[in-house]
Amino acid sequence: MHLINQIDLAIREFIAWAATLNPWLCVLAAMVLLVLETSLFIGVLIPGEATLLLTVAVLGAGWAPALFAAAVVGNLIGSSGGYWLGRLVGPGLRNTWAGRKIGDRRWRTAEQVVQESGGRALITMRFVAVVHAVVPAVVGTLRMPYRRFLGLVAIAAMLWAGVQTAVAVAFGEAARAVGYGWTMVALTIAAALAAGLFVIRGVRRQASRRSAPEPVDSCAGRNAF
Repeated sequence: MHLINQIDLAIREFIAWAATLNPWLCVLAAMVLLVLETSLFIGVLIPGEATLLLTVAVLGAGWAPALFAAAVVGNLIGSSGGYWLGRLVGPGLRNTWAGRKIGDRRWRTAEQVVQESGGRALITMRFVAVVHAVVPAVVGTLRMPYRRFLGLVAIAAMLWAGVQTAVAVAFGEAARAVGYGWTMVALTIAAALAAGLFVIRGVRRQASRRSAPEPVDSCAGRNAF
């Protein structure tokens, strides 16, 4: 418990320091982190939910509209980068050094989802950690028209940003109202994310037992679009 209190104190001190900065600088920093969170190679490391939670904690609920806009723009830029990388490099992107670092399992998951759901995967997978950063590159390798890609990603970005901004505001207000430390809030979110990933993995295991995943056929992928 002493360690948790120390971590909580460190988070509070960071929030107090960040609150002395120009608010628009905080919004810009959040947008940059969200660009990285949706990019292909860095997106597997940066949690976008934590970025919004901390920024709302620093700026307050009054800045939620600006953070929503920053989250949408950040999502569009990051996802577009993955799309164009996939489109320009092609399927060989998976076999590059950086592509291998992402992991074959993540590539297979993203490819299978795109094969089964087509462009809708850009919307549904935005809420799935890690895989959401890989799906735009897979779609790019299948050469979905960019205009259609951008429209679908915009829908996904607005849905994700709306939900996550609302959650960040709700958690922030609740923490202030009942006096919970930010560490406990962060641990609660981490536990919820872990539970969600556990459920998703369980569903995937059951699905894989019914039918083994098949490699994506490029023609089939294009037809899905």
